[in-house]
Amino acid sequence: MLPLILISLILSTFKLVSARSVQHPFEVNFVQFDNHFNEPGFDLNLDALRLVQFSLNSEEVVWMTERDKLVAKAMGKGYLDITETQTLGKLSPKRRFTYPNPNSTIVSGILGNLTTLEPRKNLEQLSSFRTRYCHSDTGKASSEWLLHRIRNYTAELASEEQRPLISVELFKHTWKQPSVIVRMASKDSIDSDPITVIGAHCDSINIINPYLPAPGADDDGSGTVTILETYRVLLLAGYIPTSPLEFHFYAAEECGLLGSQAIAAAYESAGKEIKGMIQFDMTAWIKAGSREEMAVISSSSDAALTEFEIKLIERYVDIPWVMVEYPGGIGMTDHLSWTKAGYQSCHVLESTFPNANAKNVHTLNDTIDISPEFSFDHMLQYAKLAVAFAVELTSYS
Repeated sequence: MLPLILISLILSTFKLVSARSVQHPFEVNFVQFDNHFNEPGFDLNLDALRLVQFSLNSEEVVWMTERDKLVAKAMGKGYLDITETQTLGKLSPKRRFTYPNPNSTIVSGILGNLTTLEPRKNLEQLSSFRTRYCHSDTGKASSEWLLHRIRNYTAELASEEQRPLISVELFKHTWKQPSVIVRMASKDSIDSDPITVIGAHCDSINIINPYLPAPGADDDGSGTVTILETYRVLLLAGYIPTSPLEFHFYAAEECGLLGSQAIAAAYESAGKEIKGMIQFDMTAWIKAGSREEMAVISSSSDAALTEFEIKLIERYVDIPWVMVEYPGGIGMTDHLSWTKAGYQSCHVLESTFPNANAKNVHTLNDTIDISPEFSFDHMLQYAKLAVAFAVELTSYS
């Protein structure tokens, strides 16, 4: 059982409405988290202590066990696990960028190569892993599959000019599942050139019990294959950026934004500049009877980059946008790691929170075929935004 003092502490912390509290209205059985030991295929010490931060607006942090973190997640409280990234955002001031009006002449032509067939095929495979939980063997295997899928696309589609400018690597962590980073450099780029980052998280979790199946088709398999499709069509177009472009597939988002924090910390330590970062977390759901729209997240997002993001939507996307704030005011997905580091980031979601796929995410029901509301056509609209973001920001140095 959890010590009573910890239960009291967690419950008192959860008085504020969580960013994801709307998704998990059930009562949490604290005892269930005492029954998961020595599970085959997992490497998780539930008694390991972790340093957790519940808000960027407060320096207050709390030590809790991995078991306590699972309880917090199940109760719908978002957090950052900062155990390995305690200095994130404290090393140096970051350069602030301004953004021109969209003016590319090539984006529209690239958009014509987008398809729902490849994302469907990729998501069928990605969601077939029993779980992509970051402490599991299958979580590791899913990232390795993603690495090979990207490398196959590169080998098959990259032009002779593109090929030497592309790198596809695993970013390894202290837990089982690695992140994946794809870099498209310019012909004359150097390490100090500002980088444009397009991100999604490739892990999943079953909120009832992390050892149970977690197909994670929408959260965030949809975002993962959205940006994978973006990479594919940029290869088809022979696109070579003027400034570096990177695609990040983050591990361990569901465990406190661990993967994105580790990468942001590494980039900050190396003195890298980020021109802009956009996060695609859940892109597939259209609630029956609702208006199809794209949710632009204001929480923990940079105002100037968000304004630029909206201009891209209005120019290149076929559905309207709506401004949305996370319940609780803090955007608990990977763009938050970059915001905390002092970089400019933004984020889009599949819909407003009342219309999102709340009842299925973080469960074994988060599958492609759970409902006609799961839409690859909707996902394609987000791929259009990702292509526009990539090209418009990397067409100038």
